[in-house]
Amino acid sequence: MSEFQRERWAGALTTAGWLVFSTYVLLVVVQFRRAIAIRDSSFEDGVWGQRVETISFVTLPQNLVILVPAAAAAIAATMLMHGLDRPPPPWSGQLVRAVAGTSYVVIGLAVLGILDVFAQTPDWVGGSGALLSRVGGILMAAAMIRVCLESERARPG
Repeated sequence: MSEFQRERWAGALTTAGWLVFSTYVLLVVVQFRRAIAIRDSSFEDGVWGQRVETISFVTLPQNLVILVPAAAAAIAATMLMHGLDRPPPPWSGQLVRAVAGTSYVVIGLAVLGILDVFAQTPDWVGGSGALLSRVGGILMAAAMIRVCLESERARPG
């Protein structure tokens, strides 16, 4: 693959990654708006418990998987430029950091969600599905942090 083709692919992957990342950000905004709209609650831990649960839906693996292509695209853009005299597209590095930073926030939200599960259902059996789903989200976020950090270390330029 020529240098020109590698640059074009790096740019295209960076753009695609930002678009996918924006999709996840929109999901987060929707969940925060839903949480803010909650006025009454039938939850044992009240309105704030229901709000935490609503927001923590963004940490479930089936929702968090939206970030995976964004991370993969940013990392691939960086790797395509490896070995060339020019640095990768400037926005690819910002995307790698944005995905990693968002993954850290996801871990925090998942921990809040886990605490809320314990507040709602003190027995293990009642909240095991919700608990394990949030742990799965933490594992996915940790995986993305790991590859993003490695990409930053290997980043040329």
